[in-house]
Amino acid sequence: GGEVAAGDLLLRIDPAMAQSTRDRVAADLQAAEAELRDADRSLVFAQDDLAAARAQAELREQALTRARDLEQRGVGTAAAVATAELAASSAPAAVLTRRQALANAEARDDQAITRLSRAQINLADAERALEDTEVWAEFDGILSDVSVAPGGRVTANERFATLLDPAQLEVS
Repeated sequence: GGEVAAGDLLLRIDPAMAQSTRDRVAADLQAAEAELRDADRSLVFAQDDLAAARAQAELREQALTRARDLEQRGVGTAAAVATAELAASSAPAAVLTRRQALANAEARDDQAITRLSRAQINLADAERALEDTEVWAEFDGILSDVSVAPGGRVTANERFATLLDPAQLEVS
């Protein structure tokens, strides 16, 4: 067998499939990051929309109060009060609709966070698989029982050689 030093490359498996998988998973991660950014923006818009609907409801309630006050003083009309009542009565429905939109935006944001976490895990797995296409000597030693040749095929968990540490050998 041949002598090898710690850190020497012992075996390289064709990395094309592992590299392709890693690249695809990296693209999936970019897509998950973009989805999260979009979901975050939608969440902010939904929060702003709800705040605007609540402010609008408050303004409609104030307009109703003003219309009633004017009617009591004889300056306003019953028609103005009815119009203000109608506008004020629709405001809670608008707020409820905006609250539902906010809940949907929050759920979308949560899903985007989950997708991003999964994509990060998948990328770490793909990078590990790519790293596993190369086997390096962990210590100085002598290769023994080499069972592969350049261009040959190996299977998972197949022993392709034994790395012996000459300092640990006993001669009898």
